[in-house]
Amino acid sequence: MGIVELHNYISEVAESLPEEEKKQLLELRDSLDELGLKEWGYKLELFSGDMIEKNIGDWNKLIVLQGEAERAGSFEVKPLYVLLILILVVLVIYNV
Repeated sequence: MGIVELHNYISEVAESLPEEEKKQLLELRDSLDELGLKEWGYKLELFSGDMIEKNIGDWNKLIVLQGEAERAGSFEVKPLYVLLILILVVLVIYNV
């Protein structure tokens, strides 16, 4: 799920929460620019875990949100990047 899809999904999850928690989640949703992607994902993950633990809101949606937030905050190493780095290293060594 991309950032835009996650942003929309957070709005959907917020609808299943009580008013106070809904407000917290929507504020957190809008804080991406202030926090940065990694911390934003971490805070979303903590929030959804807390809601699951307290049994507040739609459990299924919160589980999905927690997983997507964890993925959003982590860096994914793609095989293409590894291949490009290896090629770069070989070229540097070859030219030296």
